[in-house]
Amino acid sequence: MSAGSYGIIVEGDYDLAVYDAIIRKLASPHVHIKPLVCRGKTNLMKEFPVLLRAFEHEVEGNPVDMALVIRDSDGRNPDEVEAQMRAKIEGRRYPFRLNVRVHAVRHAMDAWLLADVNAINTASEKRRGTRVTRAPDAPEDLLRPKDGLLNLLTDHKVTYTAEVCREIAQETDLQVLSERCPRFRAFAELVDC
Repeated sequence: MSAGSYGIIVEGDYDLAVYDAIIRKLASPHVHIKPLVCRGKTNLMKEFPVLLRAFEHEVEGNPVDMALVIRDSDGRNPDEVEAQMRAKIEGRRYPFRLNVRVHAVRHAMDAWLLADVNAINTASEKRRGTRVTRAPDAPEDLLRPKDGLLNLLTDHKVTYTAEVCREIAQETDLQVLSERCPRFRAFAELVDC
């Protein structure tokens, strides 16, 4: 059963750009997405149980189909982070047809952007950057994938911006991403229930 609308709560603008693009690739380019940006994981963890209420009247006065709360695990066990997130809303009721779902990305979202070198090249070439010939073999194993992406883009004459991240996500082959970032598969299953 797929969702026609999503409410997403994320840490920052870069996350929003990437998750918006990926959800549209997984679900539909025309799906309704209402985003809320928390300005960091500390704010997200503190505020998301209340922020979820903002999605209750989003679609012509009705709730979104699914609410997603997404954050980086920053080196912690993603399963433990997700359990902590679920505990924060335990006992609360929300009117979303497909409920509230939580996801903790292994280390950081930028690992997913490092998965498909062809997607990176498309964004690079659009900005007259140089061709990327190699990306990390196991991007989710990088402790600081944001630094890896930032360095890769800088080395190839591309500025790290939310729009560049969005373009890489839009161009990413989801099959390649699934193969190179196993944790992505769990996210895809949440979105494409």
